[in-house]
Amino acid sequence: MPAPGLNLTSDYYTGAYPSLLWEMTVCQSLGDGHGTFARALKKPAAYGFLLADYLQRETSLPVQCGKIVEVGGGYGTLMAALLEALKPQSVTMVDISPTLLEKQKIRLKKHPAAFHCEDIFSWLKGLKTSLDLLILNEIIGDFPTITNIAKNALSACQPGKKVKPNQLPLPAELNSHDLLAEAARLINTYKLNIADLPETFNLNYGALRFIEQLAETEVARTFISEHGSDTLVPYPFSLYPAIVPTTDRNPRCIRLKDHNEYNIRFAHLAQIAEALNFKVKRLHLMDLLQVRFDDEIDYLLRTRQPVNEEQEIFLEFYEHIAEYQGIILQR
Repeated sequence: MPAPGLNLTSDYYTGAYPSLLWEMTVCQSLGDGHGTFARALKKPAAYGFLLADYLQRETSLPVQCGKIVEVGGGYGTLMAALLEALKPQSVTMVDISPTLLEKQKIRLKKHPAAFHCEDIFSWLKGLKTSLDLLILNEIIGDFPTITNIAKNALSACQPGKKVKPNQLPLPAELNSHDLLAEAARLINTYKLNIADLPETFNLNYGALRFIEQLAETEVARTFISEHGSDTLVPYPFSLYPAIVPTTDRNPRCIRLKDHNEYNIRFAHLAQIAEALNFKVKRLHLMDLLQVRFDDEIDYLLRTRQPVNEEQEIFLEFYEHIAEYQGIILQR
C-alpha cells in the first residue's frame, strides 16, 4: 500500500515558465467578454464584471468598498474587469509566482494596486488588517493535497494536541508522519464525512487549512471557485448526461503540464467553515455566469453534434464549467 504523499505545485509556479494556457480557466475563456465563449452567456461580459455583479446581489458588498485582495490572480484578467465595476479604496494581488505577478502588474498598470510575491499560507499568517473581499478564483486545486490516505491507517492514528492553525507548520513543511496526523486532526476535529470515500482517498489539505487560517483573520467575505468533486449541476442542465460530471466525492487528480492539481470536495470546505462560524453560501458557476439555455443549447446538449465552430466552442465550454462550483464565506 503506498504511503501518504503531498501533491505540491509550487515548483511549477515559481519556475521560469508558468503558464495558464495549458488549462482552460473560465476567467481566461471569457476574456474581456466579447469572444465566442462569452456568447454562451445570457449577457456576454468579462468574468470579473459578472463576479462583481453577483457579489453585490448575493452579499452586502458595496460598490465603493474598502480593501480587496486577489490570491493567485493569473494574468490579472479577473481583477481588471472587477475594477471596472467596483471602486475599492485599495487592491492587492498576492501570488507565489514572480512571473505571473509581473503579468498582473502590466495588466493592472492603470490601477493603483499593490503586489506581493508570497505563499498564501505565510501571507495569511501575517495578515493584520481587515478586508472587505478576498478572492481565490480557480486556484485552490493548486493548494497542497494529501494523497493515498488509507482509512485503516487513519483509524490507528492518534491526533496530536489541539493548537491554533497559525501555530501549525506550513503545508509544504509537513513530513510523511505529519501528513497522516494532520489528516486525522482535520477529519476528527470537524467530523468530516469520509464514509463515501474509497478505502484509499485524497484530502484537500491546503484548502481546508486555508479555511482554518481564514477564521483567524478579519476578512469580511471570501469568494472561492474551483473544479469540484461533489458538484451538482443546476436545472435544466442536470437533465443532460453529456455534461453532468461524475461525483465520486474523492478529489481527483487533474494532470496538467509539469504539475498536477486536484479537484475539491466543497462539502468539506463548508463543514469546516460552518464549524468556525462563517455564513456559508455554495453556488454553481453556471448560476454566477448566467449561461444561456435556449433551443440551440438544448439541441446541442442533447445531440452533442455541433454544426459549426461556434457550437463546438459552446459545447466545450458547457462541458468544462459543469464541474465548477463556488463558495462564499461571510462574517
